[in-house]
Amino acid sequence: MPPVRAVIFDLGHTLWDYAPTEQARRFGTLQLHARLAADLGDTTPHPRELDRALLKELERTITSWYADGSRLEQPTSDFFVREALAGLEAPVSEQLVADVTSILFGTELDVPVILPDTLATIATLHAQNIAMGCITNTIALPSAIEDLLWRLGLVRYLDAIVVSSGAGFRKPHASLFRHALDELGVCPEEALFVGDRLLDDISGAKALGMRAVLTHQYRQEALDSSLVLPDAVISQLGELPAVVASIGA
Repeated sequence: MPPVRAVIFDLGHTLWDYAPTEQARRFGTLQLHARLAADLGDTTPHPRELDRALLKELERTITSWYADGSRLEQPTSDFFVREALAGLEAPVSEQLVADVTSILFGTELDVPVILPDTLATIATLHAQNIAMGCITNTIALPSAIEDLLWRLGLVRYLDAIVVSSGAGFRKPHASLFRHALDELGVCPEEALFVGDRLLDDISGAKALGMRAVLTHQYRQEALDSSLVLPDAVISQLGELPAVVASIGA
């Protein structure tokens, strides 16, 4: 196998974990209430009731769509919002759908927790001239992910950013991996994928001929012999440079 020239990361539970903040959640609810009140007036539910009802409808819609694990197409985020608003039996205009989608998915309200060891790992790979990119499954808008990467200071390291909500498919669909490989200018055999899920990340990458590493830093998914196994398992992202060197030797 050729040396590793590129590393592609999953994001949530791989590069970072999440620490939800009640203050951010409350702010989002108040924004949502104000926007709906502009259309619905006095019939708009109380913010607390609205938050519970809309989130319940969103969860129902998303769960229903993803119930079939073999269906890898991913609608755009406004599809889920439109379905959830319809479930509330409220008048739904396209402008309302667009505004609510922006409020709910246009900004990452949860605070990502990224450890100094992870930042040091990325800097080490960058110093070794390893190209880097990311592929994430999310309903957040691509602009929200890119904004988050800017705020964390990671975007300057990533030459490929692939977001399922904008790609029309979710991992393990091959198109997301091919897109990242094309952006990085490497063939699958020269790339290593790092993620926390065996099906979405490891199997999806290896199906294209990439090598893959399973991280247990935030999620401890047990190895499953029915799925393609990773080339390595790491407990901390700080172990990755040594793994890259050994796999490429």
